[in-house]
Amino acid sequence: MKAGAITQLRIQTQRGLALALLLLAGLRPAAAALPDALDVLTRALFEEPVSDYSGVKQIVLYNGAAAEAIEMEVSCQASGSTRTDYLAPPSMRSRVVIDDGDYLYSYDPQLEITVRSNSPSRTAAFLDINERRELIEANYILSLSTGEQVAGRDAYRIEVVSRHNYTPSRSVWIDSEKFVVLQSKEICGDSSANYSYSWIDFDEDIEDTIFDGDQFGGSVVEEEPLSARVSDSTLSARLDFAPVVPDELPGGFILVERMLTQRDGATYAAHLTYSDGLEGLSVFEERTGSRGLSGTNISLGDVKLRLNRSANYSVLQWEHRGVTYTLVGQLTRYGLLQIAGALIND
Repeated sequence: MKAGAITQLRIQTQRGLALALLLLAGLRPAAAALPDALDVLTRALFEEPVSDYSGVKQIVLYNGAAAEAIEMEVSCQASGSTRTDYLAPPSMRSRVVIDDGDYLYSYDPQLEITVRSNSPSRTAAFLDINERRELIEANYILSLSTGEQVAGRDAYRIEVVSRHNYTPSRSVWIDSEKFVVLQSKEICGDSSANYSYSWIDFDEDIEDTIFDGDQFGGSVVEEEPLSARVSDSTLSARLDFAPVVPDELPGGFILVERMLTQRDGATYAAHLTYSDGLEGLSVFEERTGSRGLSGTNISLGDVKLRLNRSANYSVLQWEHRGVTYTLVGQLTRYGLLQIAGALIND
């Protein structure tokens, strides 16, 4: 065979092999595409459940060397009504909290008193879901994996990391069929908050009667809202100082609402709520009075601050130009100090 014919045969053979490989690749079963982490997370955290469920949840809080464990039975209807029966520790056993979407009922069997207040879903200002998604995408890195199980249920695991190091890193396990959060672990410095269902059941319809807030004996005490939404003009008129009200704070926190809260039954304070899509932050501003500040001393330039940390939130306070500022939220030390600096320099 001539050299030219041999070369042509080799080329044809190589082309045939390449085509065969492409065909074989096409016949292989394609790996299932992973769902979008943002879709899964927002559906689990901010949408009503797709069915009734009940289960037992354990919460373990670590604050340095100190630890606290709480066990509770949780019942939830697809309509959004929830009931929490505390099982442990003994000091909390038999306490019941019911949220029917309109009112929150907190029953203490030892005192035989039910405290009724407005449901958080009625009083809180919720971000539009699209705005919330944009904030989460801008402020967090999300990664999703499969193959996990919690309480016998298949689950997606989502790692949530702040792009700015303002909030703690966390892992969230979400039921892959019902989109309910089954487990969560959050670490912030030497503190952490972990919760997980030991069992959960989606196969029963829960009776409406267990969510009746009037089912308990004893007296009912009405709790007035501590804060009320107000306009800018009303907020400034009720305070004897001009509050600092930024529309946005470092870390991607945007202003959600302005409120007025009464302190000690006499003085008023501004209560500003911010959100980065996942975490909330409360900022209180009030005229400096007789109450002293407590906590770990921190210096930020010429300003002295006090920091108190627990397993699931932190409090940072300082006095500046005759006004006491208080930040409350689950933020890192770095995040708290960056936001404090922005308020001081505003």
